[in-house]
Amino acid sequence: MRELNGSDLLNGSDHEFVVNLYTVILNRWPDEDGYRHYLQRAENRPELRQPLIDEVAASQEARNLGVVVRWPDAPAPAQAMAAAAPAIAPAPGDLSGALTQLRDGLATMEAAALVEAQRLLAETLAAVAAHQAAQLEARIARLERLGG
Repeated sequence: MRELNGSDLLNGSDHEFVVNLYTVILNRWPDEDGYRHYLQRAENRPELRQPLIDEVAASQEARNLGVVVRWPDAPAPAQAMAAAAPAIAPAPGDLSGALTQLRDGLATMEAAALVEAQRLLAETLAAVAAHQAAQLEARIARLERLGG
């Protein structure tokens, strides 16, 4: 198990924050899509940094690496909720997997985990919608270039 202090990851520019999410938590350089995804979510929103750190740390990839993020001021470890409800942190863009895991875990989730799952599901849906909108805009731009 590799334990990290979440507070150590909060500082820096938005770019540095996203790169640190990957290099410190996942022990790798961010892929292009993941970088854009997290930069878009974190950009000019420092209040979202802690939830994003928790989200990446609760990912299957981070769990496979044995990563646990601790928050010194938190009464309970940030990972406790993810351990109680692994459905709340699917791989980015894996909406089907998130819904399946959420459905399977509903019967045993406590109220706090359900609230967190709902928040993360809403964020995932928003990210999927933003990604689809960006893809559509890119396709329209390509069509305009070809036709114009």
